[in-house]
Amino acid sequence: MSAARRAGAEAAGRRQSTWKGGAAPPRRAAWRRLADALRGDPATGTDWVTRLVGVALLVAFGILVGSQLLTPDKRTISVIVALVLFGIAWRMDIVSGLGVLMLALPFPRGTVFGSTNVVLVLLISVIWLLRVSLRRAAPPRGSLIDGPLLALLLAFVVSFYNVESKSVLLKAFENFGQLLACVALLYMVVNNVRTPQQLQRLHYYQAASIAIVGLLGVVELVNPTAVMIPGWIEFFHNPTSTAISTHNLRVGGPFTDFELFSEYAALNLLLLFILFVRARTAAAKVTFGALLGLMWLMMFATVTRGGIVALGLGLLYLGWLLRARLNVVRTVILAGGVIASFVIMNFSVSRLTKAGDLTARFLDPQSLAFKNGMPVARAPIWQQAWQRMMEHPIIGHGPVYTLERGLSYWYWPHNGYLFIGNLVGFVGLGFFLWMMARLWIISRPIVRDLDDPNYARAFLVIGHVQIFVFLVDQMKIDFMRNPIYPFQIWLMFASIAVARRLADAPAQAAAPARTR
Repeated sequence: MSAARRAGAEAAGRRQSTWKGGAAPPRRAAWRRLADALRGDPATGTDWVTRLVGVALLVAFGILVGSQLLTPDKRTISVIVALVLFGIAWRMDIVSGLGVLMLALPFPRGTVFGSTNVVLVLLISVIWLLRVSLRRAAPPRGSLIDGPLLALLLAFVVSFYNVESKSVLLKAFENFGQLLACVALLYMVVNNVRTPQQLQRLHYYQAASIAIVGLLGVVELVNPTAVMIPGWIEFFHNPTSTAISTHNLRVGGPFTDFELFSEYAALNLLLLFILFVRARTAAAKVTFGALLGLMWLMMFATVTRGGIVALGLGLLYLGWLLRARLNVVRTVILAGGVIASFVIMNFSVSRLTKAGDLTARFLDPQSLAFKNGMPVARAPIWQQAWQRMMEHPIIGHGPVYTLERGLSYWYWPHNGYLFIGNLVGFVGLGFFLWMMARLWIISRPIVRDLDDPNYARAFLVIGHVQIFVFLVDQMKIDFMRNPIYPFQIWLMFASIAVARRLADAPAQAAAPARTR
């Protein structure tokens, strides 16, 4: 053997002895790393099956997206968007997911499964229940209004007995599904908002939603026939001639209903007020102050008397609750500021925009006239709603209020209590009033200080006034007649239930110092 061959054989022998002694050849080391990757990490609970499934799903998703780039299909794209949203929601905490949901609730779209609001609530509900089953979230717990709420749902189920036709039955199922989504939203908030800080964070998300809704109302006030997104976000006002100065516009916002929009603004003015009072930085003060002005503008843009009256009574009640912190000088200053802002805002809206004059509606002789103890404008409508309610007084007509009446039409009751009585009869109306009484009791404030260190205790003052304003305003409007608005009311119910539980919870003691 030559010297060169002898040197090569010795080098190969040394490499072989090295691999046998410890290090593996490069190709064998690569396969070992792949095997370790597939085997997973016992500390995190991942195994090779999970990793293979993840890789397969990623490859399949890439193929699907690539095919849609070449030949797009609307339904497939909707499924892809839903999967992406599911993945994002899974990675986020539930409170953040609820916050994103609150931004989307005022702008639903119709789908084959119902409105997108119902679909999104169902999506987050599934994620929450999956986390509960995997023990990544605390077990579900009840709210403080379980009894009347379950009884009310049972009354809606029984009311299906009186649904008149197949077409009405389909609409009844749709309305009942929306009610179930509202209830699911309430229980998700109750079960996932577990600290005062999380409740305040949720209200910050709600403030962002209020800002979007208010800005959309401003756009409608400036350009009533604008189409923001065709087939999705648009305003339903008749086209106006450029040669005619159209006036007496009433802004309905994303709810397309000016009376409900007025109630929405009144309730959220109270929420924004506590956020403004508790703001600690100049930027936060300016932000929440601007949102207060925006909602105050919407109160006049809707040109609705009931909402402003309910809000006025609510502010008087709020002053009574906080009377210990008010003196004569402060009270006079606040009252003067409210009156001056009322006059200035009404003049600006009625003279500088296309909206009507709210003061003129108050001074209308018809608005001050009464017939049989009822306002003249409401008397015939309430009487007709009572007549319809008496057709099925025990269990109601079912979860849908039909307007058809042979060759004529029923009017909306313009009264939340008559509306619910028509749907589920006196029995269901009794359960609803029981639930309202329960919310009134649990919302009674423990402290009467908006600057209390515990945000939940401070919010109960505002939540109590919100329930008061809601109960007063439902005397002239029915919140369940709209498919978009009820989610806002159930969010208010959920905030009150959460705040009461957190306010009653004992304060957590400071953690002991760690020892060496």
